[in-house]
Amino acid sequence: MRLKYIGLLGLLIAFKTLHAQLPTCAMYLLDIKNPLDSSWTITKITYLSGLNPNGYNNQPYFIDRNILLGSIKKTDQSNTEIYKFDLINKIATNITNSASSEYSPRIYPENHKEFSCVRVPENDTAIQDLALISLDAGKLHKFIIKDHSKIGYYRYLKNKYWVCYLVQEPHVLSIYSEELGSHKIFASSIGRCFEVVNSNEIYFVHKITDANWVLKSYNVTTEKSKTIATMPTGIEDFVLNSNQQVLCANGSNLLRLSESGSWNVLADLKKFNIKNIGRLALFENRLVLVNMTSS
Repeated sequence: MRLKYIGLLGLLIAFKTLHAQLPTCAMYLLDIKNPLDSSWTITKITYLSGLNPNGYNNQPYFIDRNILLGSIKKTDQSNTEIYKFDLINKIATNITNSASSEYSPRIYPENHKEFSCVRVPENDTAIQDLALISLDAGKLHKFIIKDHSKIGYYRYLKNKYWVCYLVQEPHVLSIYSEELGSHKIFASSIGRCFEVVNSNEIYFVHKITDANWVLKSYNVTTEKSKTIATMPTGIEDFVLNSNQQVLCANGSNLLRLSESGSWNVLADLKKFNIKNIGRLALFENRLVLVNMTSS
């Protein structure tokens, strides 16, 4: 199904509603004139959630600067679908259109005609497998990881190795081998966001206590981690720019980590009624953010 999705900024406002325990949230696209400068000049803000103003619009991922993937759950549906956003023609297409729920889409590095995602069967929410789906037809190709704990989030590492956030108590990060069918846990009590910096380094958030969350780096070869910086209070989402600098958001503020370990404000979006920023996706000078309107 193809739908026009973009309206005027602020024309459609998401009301506070909760459906099947997923928060109400909206996605916005920011065009940035100077993405590597210390203070941003935002040339354009586009509202991306006109097709689903009162629902769940989350987990953005850029395929390229003009194509975006996202996880969408409409208020009249029981499942979550993967949509592809054509940012030039302002068209959103439901790729998966299945009875199951799909989350966290990302292009498969070994075949760009396919994307990976977390797949939850229609009648069994205890199962969260990592699936591979064709980008054009939306058909399931295979399960990358099946019946191996509950995968919440993931990143491709290298050579059919994956970094996986496993939903258990406490939440843990592991490195999974596709070929061996085994995993090795390397961190626990972690945040939902982590990034593969390169084939030997992973950034993640360690929730040491409820009030102390820190950004850490894990070296795959040495199997050692080190602290990089303290995260802003209650913040676990971050993204890396082209210079491998760390960006996050706190309330209405977009922040970048300095070499000294402090967080500097790049832009304040309060005047656009964007006050509770969650996940971020960045590609060159384009940023997609998720504004949370209910928890």
